Amino acid sequence: MKHLLPRAVWPAALVLALAAPATAEGTEASGWRLVSVAGLEALPGGRIAFSADGAVFGSTGCNRFTGTVVAAPGMLDFNRPLASTRKACPGDLEEQERRVLEALSGPVSVAYDPVSDRMTLVPANGHAVLAFERDP
Repeated sequence: MKHLLPRAVWPAALVLALAAPATAEGTEASGWRLVSVAGLEALPGGRIAFSADGAVFGSTGCNRFTGTVVAAPGMLDFNRPLASTRKACPGDLEEQERRVLEALSGPVSVAYDPVSDRMTLVPANGHAVLAFERDP
């Protein structure tokens, strides 16, 4: 019985811990910077941020995306396709964009290391593992 409250509160606590403050215009003021995709160093510009109401938004490094996420113990579920801008991405950014959007197309396991302030998202669909560091 002791564990019921912590398990019930955990999804909200996860979203609040990952949440980034928003500016008046609705864009993220801080969030998480993409540092690796499938174990390879990420190209600059990739980021993700979460709001307490379940919104997710960010950039693949080329195009911006937005959508919703549902938090559950140890996972996030991107249960609807993310909306994104569609500008052409040069070179390797196109591949990075494809991998990021595929990884964020369903449930992902979340691992957070408070020492390094690193969040790792492991997609259940077998797509690329994404690693993020808090963006100051």
